Order: sequence, then structure tokens, then C-alpha cells
Amino acid sequence: MAEALAERDAVPRRLARPLSPWFLLCGSMVLLASLIFVYSGIEFSRETERQLRLIPWLPYDARVDWGYFYAGADMAGHGEAFDLYPKPGELTFYPGDPIFQEYESEYMKARLLARGNFYNPPALAYMLSPLTKLGFKDSYWLLSLLGLGALGGFFAVGWRAGRGIPELPLLAMGVLSFKPVHEVIIMGHMTLFFLFALTAGFLLLKAEKRVLAGLMFSLLALKPQWAVLPGLFLLVRGEWKTLITMGIGSSLIFFVPFLITGFETLRNYIEFLKISAKWDMQGGPHMFSWNGFLYKLRGGWAYGGTPAPPELIYALIALTAVPLAIVWWGRDYMLGVAAAIVAMLLISTHSVWYDWALLSVAALFLVLRSPKMERTHRVEMWVVLIALHLAATQSMAALLFPDRHLIDWDRPNFFSLTPVAFGALLWMASIAIREGQLWLPPSLRRFLLQPQSAGS
Repeated sequence: MAEALAERDAVPRRLARPLSPWFLLCGSMVLLASLIFVYSGIEFSRETERQLRLIPWLPYDARVDWGYFYAGADMAGHGEAFDLYPKPGELTFYPGDPIFQEYESEYMKARLLARGNFYNPPALAYMLSPLTKLGFKDSYWLLSLLGLGALGGFFAVGWRAGRGIPELPLLAMGVLSFKPVHEVIIMGHMTLFFLFALTAGFLLLKAEKRVLAGLMFSLLALKPQWAVLPGLFLLVRGEWKTLITMGIGSSLIFFVPFLITGFETLRNYIEFLKISAKWDMQGGPHMFSWNGFLYKLRGGWAYGGTPAPPELIYALIALTAVPLAIVWWGRDYMLGVAAAIVAMLLISTHSVWYDWALLSVAALFLVLRSPKMERTHRVEMWVVLIALHLAATQSMAALLFPDRHLIDWDRPNFFSLTPVAFGALLWMASIAIREGQLWLPPSLRRFLLQPQSAGS
């Protein structure tokens, strides 16, 4: 027995290796992100459920954005899509105007609400018109379910493309708890369908299914502002087959309904968009793009604020194009898609708060490229994504003050999401540079791309 004990004591014991600083850092970030996402998800889900129960019972002109879509679809269903847009100089009315109390007919209220508030081409009104047979309440809830289906499609194609990437469950938690995603469902908007179209289109293009990708991108013609930068992305990369398919499909979706309504409706639509764009440059308190950020920072007329100079807004738009150009110059596909989405939201002068759910597309494509990133860059990526998540929550709270049904639009405040999104775009440009994707003069390349030590 003594000999056995002696032999045991003679065998050197292997000491447990201490946890590395990187393991501790990454584990802490995963824990922190999980706590943020779980807490936010629970809180926002409760609010979403409450609003879905409340909104159908509000007055006709207070039923959020689905009210505008429903009104336009109702006009199309009555064969009056030709009258969707106001003629130049015609008075238009907005929710809360006393004129809505003067009519009992819901269809008359629909005409008042749609003219001046329906920004999409007639194709969308025709597509949605069958839902009006259900009435507002049931069509609103059905649209919410369809939107959740589109979000499920986003997760399905993203999961298939990133099978095996360990961060995907964390990304899913982040998207499900992302405040703009909940706002899309509450507002009854189409953004989740565009989110799926963008994701599927870019993944199909990556898989070299160019015609199918072009068909998915052509759906963006239902909200043309989202088609511009994806189209430019295809042009820069020389994806001619996809670009041509997108052009033909978009033209059919956009122009064919005007053959039914008449081309005077097209002229009215273009004039309406011009006037709306001018107003967006001067106002836009409900937008997180540069124009809305500056408006909210200065405050509206009720607080003595004045519109930001258009030259300043254009300068910020031009500044946003610089990091985007750097990323695209690097020719990294995944990084280029993510940068395009972020820049698109910053540059568009009608980038409403729930539209920022499209940041989920950028987050997905960053995570899809993460396996080939250095671990330093991978940690930076999650810092950026968490910062965007938190900034969106803060900006929504600032916007919806004091209550979402009685918003103080002119109250000065700070939308942190706008500068954080621009910072994310700068970070993507820095990744393109630090990974050596760009051609640089040798002296500058040696300065930027200094080798890291073995212990870094």
C-alpha cells in the first residue's frame, strides 16, 4: 500500500491552465449581449402585444402606418387608384386634422388619408387591395403575421447561409430584440418584406444565382428608395445579368400599373415625391437619417428651432459616401453588402425610424464573414453591433416621447443611432484597410499594416 502511494505521489500532477484573457473577454461579451437582448426582447414584446391589441380600436386617422396602406388599398379596390396622389397645389390632410371628424364614411376618410400620405407606387395599393375585404382590424393582424413570416424567412435563409457559425444564435437574439423590428410590426409597415428581399437577393447573388437575385431585388420597386444603392452595388461589381433582370422586373412592377391609372397619375406621383423630398430636407423629425438627426438636434418650430442648411445635409451625405467607397474598393462581398445597407439608411432623406430594422441585414452579413476575421476584428464587430442595438433603443425612446400616440415631434433631442451608424460605417472602412483589401502606396501600407506580435 505504501509503495502504491509513493508511486502516486511521484507522478507529476498536471496543473489546470488558467483561462486566457481572450476567453474571458469573449465570454463576458457574450454574457453581456445575451442579458441585453433577453431583457430588451421581453420588454419590447410586451409593448408590441399591447399595441397590436390597442391600435385597431383607435380613430380612423390614428391607426399608424397600416392606416395609410389600407386607405390606398381601399382606393385601388374601389377602382380609384388614379386618384391616389394629390395634384400640384392641392390641399392634403394629415392625421389629427379636424376634417376627419366631418365624415362618417370610412371610404371618404380613406381618400383624405391616402392623398398626401401614400408614398408608394400604385402597384403596392393593388397588391394590398384584397386585404381590405377583411376590414381594418383583421387585415392589420394578418399583415402582422405575414411580416413575422417574412422575418422567419430572413432567419431561414440566414441560418442556411451561415450554418456552423457559432455567433448565429446570438445574432438571432439580437434581431428578435431589436427595437426597430418591433416598431415595424406595431406600425403595420412593409419593411420586413424588404428586409427579406434584400437578404435573399444578396445571398442568391453570392451563390451565383443571378437571375433569381435580380428578381428578388426587383421587389424593391415597391419602395424605390431602397433600390438605388443595391443597384449601384451591382453596377460597381459588374453584375450585369442581375442588374438587367432587376431593371426589367422593377420597370414592370413600377410602370405597368400606370397603364391602368393613366400617366397623369405618374406625373402627380413624381410631383408629390418632389414636394415630399423638399419637406423631408426641412423637417423629418421621425427619421434617423442625417436630415432627421439635425432637425431633432436643433428642435422644431415650436421650440424656436430652424431647419438645418441643405448644404450641411448634402455635405454629410457626401461624407457618408467616402467610407462606403473605401469598402467597395476593397471588393469584399459581405463587407460591401453590410456597408451598402448602413449607408443607404443614412443617405436616404426618408429613412423613417422603423426602416432601420434593415440594419438586421447588415448585421447578418457581418456575422457571415466573421469566420475569416481576426479575433480582434471579430470582437470589434460585436462591440459595433451591440452599440447599434443600444443606440436604436435610445433613439426610439427619444423619438416616441412622451407617448407613441401623442409624440412631441418638435422637442429637441439627440438620436444617437445616426452617429453610431456612421461610426459603424467608418469601422467597416477600417477593416477593409487593415485587412489589406485596398491598393495603397508601399509606405502607407507598411504604416497601416504593421505585423502584430505573437501574443496579440
